Amino acid sequence: MRTAGRARPLAVLAIAVLGMSHGAIFARLAEAEALAIAAWRLALATLVVLPLALAFGRLRAHSRRAELAAVLAGMLLALHFAAWIASLDHTTVAQSVVLVTTAPIWVAVLGRLLGLVRLAPAGWFAIGLCLAGSAVIAGPDLLTGGSWRGNALALAGAVAVAAYLLAAREAQREIDFLGFVARAYGIGALALVAAVLATGTPASGFAAPTWLALIALALVSQLVGHGGANWALRHLSPAFVSVALIGEPVLAAVAAWWLFAEPVTASTAAGGVLILAGLLLAGRALLADERTREDAARRGAS
Repeated sequence: MRTAGRARPLAVLAIAVLGMSHGAIFARLAEAEALAIAAWRLALATLVVLPLALAFGRLRAHSRRAELAAVLAGMLLALHFAAWIASLDHTTVAQSVVLVTTAPIWVAVLGRLLGLVRLAPAGWFAIGLCLAGSAVIAGPDLLTGGSWRGNALALAGAVAVAAYLLAAREAQREIDFLGFVARAYGIGALALVAAVLATGTPASGFAAPTWLALIALALVSQLVGHGGANWALRHLSPAFVSVALIGEPVLAAVAAWWLFAEPVTASTAAGGVLILAGLLLAGRALLADERTREDAARRGAS
């Protein structure tokens, strides 16, 4: 893709990262259970995109493979938000967001298991760096009995969103952007609402500040943030998109320090440096693999 052709998706992706980086802040400001926050985030976003998809005829049927990929993406998105938002109840914003943005590592691992990615030794070294960084962040909590649960939930959210990126890219080979997000958000919202009802989680009667935080979470972090990332995914690779999200923990940590006076501990800072370095190396390895595959495909077609 020429530079001019990449300018628009890169700009959208930059705005998306800015929107997503505020997700943890809005979730922390919402005085509600994590499962209810996740459900409202996707439900409110669905109320915006579903009427648009219906109005523009974007819900027409596609192949079974594409439809199943969209369903899987929606379920994985629900799992991601349920796990990650819950992690904020047990650990700091900085720790949670740094760990959840290890998604590129899990994109590489899952892609390798599915035969979609081949990593050079440098890629596996990058994965090792990220795992070491995660250990540095979580290690003190494991030893002291602190926020290990929050760290584990954040990592679970990272694995879920990595699988989501792979499923979303597969679905969007056939389904257009608006049709895909309407499906994924709607399915994810239904799954989370079902979980709220099954667990008896309180999901109404909130004070005005909580409703404002939930609306901001849906509009800014979900529609602008995740929506922009999904649109960019149609033009950029899952590896590139996931690596671009490394800006999220930095912005989120700064905002949490400013708004909530949350300190960034030495272990979080040191582990974060290792993870960010690993993500950059992993991104380079994944992009190199994709270029090799594209070159091979072009040679095969010629």
